[in-house]
Amino acid sequence: MTTEKTLNTTEQEAKRIGISPRTMAKARSTGSPDIPYIKISKTVRYDPVAVDAWLAKHTHNKVEV
Repeated sequence: MTTEKTLNTTEQEAKRIGISPRTMAKARSTGSPDIPYIKISKTVRYDPVAVDAWLAKHTHNKVEV
C-alpha cells in the first residue's frame, strides 16, 4: 500500500502561504529563510506538511504583560 503525497509548485506554495514566488526562489538560492523544498533535476516542489512545520517552528507570538 502506498500513500500519495501532495507536492506543490513554487507558485502554488507561495500563494498558499501568502508570499511571492520570487521570494520563494530567492530563499532557495540564498538559504534564508530556509523554507524546506524538494529538488529533482530542475523541478522544485514543496511539501505543504514540511512547510507548515517550518512555519510553526518559526512563528513568534508577542506576549504582552
